[in-house]
Amino acid sequence: MKTKNTDSKIKVLLLITGSIAAVRIPLLISQLAKENYEIRCVLSKNAEKLVKPLSLSILSRNPCILENDQWSNIQSSPLHIELCNWADILIIAPLTATTLSKWVTGNADGLIPSILMANIQPIIVAPAMNTQMWLNEAVQKNYENLQNYENVLSLQPSEGLLACDAIGIGKIPPNDLIQLALEFIISHNQIPYRKDLLNKEILITGGCTSEKIDAARHITNKSSGAMGLLMSQVARFRGAQVKYVHGPLKIDKDLTDGIKRYEIETSFDLIKAIKNEISNCDYFFMNAAVSDFKIISNTQGKIPKNKINDYLNKNFELVPDILKTISESKKDNQVFVGFCAFTGSIEEARIIIKEKLIQKGCDYLFANPIDLEGQGFGSLAQNEGWLFDTKNMEHHIKKTSKIDLANKLITQIISEKK
Repeated sequence: MKTKNTDSKIKVLLLITGSIAAVRIPLLISQLAKENYEIRCVLSKNAEKLVKPLSLSILSRNPCILENDQWSNIQSSPLHIELCNWADILIIAPLTATTLSKWVTGNADGLIPSILMANIQPIIVAPAMNTQMWLNEAVQKNYENLQNYENVLSLQPSEGLLACDAIGIGKIPPNDLIQLALEFIISHNQIPYRKDLLNKEILITGGCTSEKIDAARHITNKSSGAMGLLMSQVARFRGAQVKYVHGPLKIDKDLTDGIKRYEIETSFDLIKAIKNEISNCDYFFMNAAVSDFKIISNTQGKIPKNKINDYLNKNFELVPDILKTISESKKDNQVFVGFCAFTGSIEEARIIIKEKLIQKGCDYLFANPIDLEGQGFGSLAQNEGWLFDTKNMEHHIKKTSKIDLANKLITQIISEKK
């Protein structure tokens, strides 16, 4: 989500503390600078040993601020206050155990802890440390306390190979995920970020299903899984417990970080996974693009081209409507949302959409056009759409990025339930 011009640049204050993961932050700065954010960096003393202030100054196009600058003679006001007043959004990446401890215990010893104490803007938190440090009881208690801060969006550390050569949890979340969290907060449009889906369980499906024709061919569609994944991340950012069931993803896998997900292939796999999870969810978003038909027989060989037409005619079968089937057992306290891609004008599609809403037995149906340039498939595509309910509500979300659309769609649905 690029900011459109110099006057409307989003001001990001990036706090960098002394984890070895700090070496990844210059790439994040470069990435954000290309997206036209205005960035100022603050380095802790330990972080200075890992990354060069000059590099950060050049990448951010602003002087890098150091610990010793806090009480500089050239300051006309306390630096930590000035920086908090300047920023629209803060990011602390990486967050170390030491800085976390100072923050949650109210210890303002140092420039970065002072900024954290004074800040009231949204802040994205990206912890990084050794697995044993992260799992330490005191660190976990401090991190748990941090979750009560209303303006904090916490990204759990990732699992993988750490700098100490151990494999475990503790890696800094991917830069692309940090940027996605930033775009999510911006999409709130002056509405304060809050975890308004705490204690809610959300099941989301996405991507395409694939049906085998023979050993060499299959039936599928163009769905990338981007919309379902972005809805999953938005719901997680807002505090929900999320499960994402999806076909093969055709997008950056870093964006899946932090999501509990299950990959499926066929429509049978999909309905089985949904039935395993549906009973406990508060919201169900059926965004998967299910293949409309499948082949009955299960041949192990490849059908010769001159016989494929006859083979298809004899073995063709429509795939049952999964959302309709699942909706038959929907509980009163559950909200089901269906999705409908259409071509042509909304005026022409409106009658069909309303009929589908009734047929499928869901509470809402979101319809989006896929025949307009720049809209439809892929994480970089933009989208618009219309949300319908069973009471003749029709809410239009104008063309926007998919992360913004996902956020606005979830906001509308939970506000309608209230």
